Amino acid sequence: MNRDIIEKIGLILSIIVTLFMSILGIGFGIFVESEAILLDGFFNIVSFIMALITLGVAWLQRQPENEYFNFGYLSFVPLVNLIKGLLIFLLSLFALTSAISIILHGGRTLNANIAIIYAFIAAVGCLTTALIQKRIAQKTRSIIIEIDAKNWLINGLISLSVGIAFTIIIFIKNTSLSWFIPYADSVLVIVLVLITLPVPTKIIIDSLKQLLLASPSPKIQREIKQLFETTVNHFPLEKYWLRMTQIGNTIFISIYWLFPQDYVLENIEILDQIREKISKVIYENYTDIIIDVIFTKSPKWAENITHNNNLTNNR
Repeated sequence: MNRDIIEKIGLILSIIVTLFMSILGIGFGIFVESEAILLDGFFNIVSFIMALITLGVAWLQRQPENEYFNFGYLSFVPLVNLIKGLLIFLLSLFALTSAISIILHGGRTLNANIAIIYAFIAAVGCLTTALIQKRIAQKTRSIIIEIDAKNWLINGLISLSVGIAFTIIIFIKNTSLSWFIPYADSVLVIVLVLITLPVPTKIIIDSLKQLLLASPSPKIQREIKQLFETTVNHFPLEKYWLRMTQIGNTIFISIYWLFPQDYVLENIEILDQIREKISKVIYENYTDIIIDVIFTKSPKWAENITHNNNLTNNR
């Protein structure tokens, strides 16, 4: 099956499950007056809205470039992920301050038995969806689906934790620890927020790096550089400059190739052979790659653009 179709199926699945979970969460949350369940429901509302936007962006990024977007729409992917990360981050902070306020005002009682029913349904639904999305992300190498899988994992862990906490509440109801019951829901929200907050924080940082044209991870840079160096051994090369950036799934590679001063170019086909050799080897390991190879005998063309000596490589 086509990768784009698989990605679209994953996004539609996310939209359907998210809508169901948001209605379930807010309905149960209002009924049992639980801040933790309401937090879960609002997380799903954010996910539902962003899933609709993401579906549109997934279609948009496959459209050809035009006079307004000469490099296509790839930058919309990290932009949507940034918005999603910010919304989850702000919602988490709101839930944190609300929980602290409830504790300071004496806590709140709730129906733990009904809450456990919700938590079981939500945990199974969210964790199952996270597993499906993770497999789709592995097949498609889609960052959109990968981040969606992480969001479902967060929602599933929240629901699971809610279920465990409410189970504990039932067991301590008639014990000396019963004084804690009015505070249990709010304490649970605080713990969940503190545990899950690093996930949207990482999404925000990674998305900002892509929007600001930062280079890919050091691991990807090392692998691409090794692939390049093992490919060009049989070609005349005095020095090269290698620059990379990643936007969404796509890695952009710019290579400035400096020929030796005494090298005489016999025909233009040689340059195409070099470019073809480099592209073939890198494409075998990374599918979403755009490679530009600029050939020159004058280092000024690369040095005018690249002033960092760490990007200069001698043969």
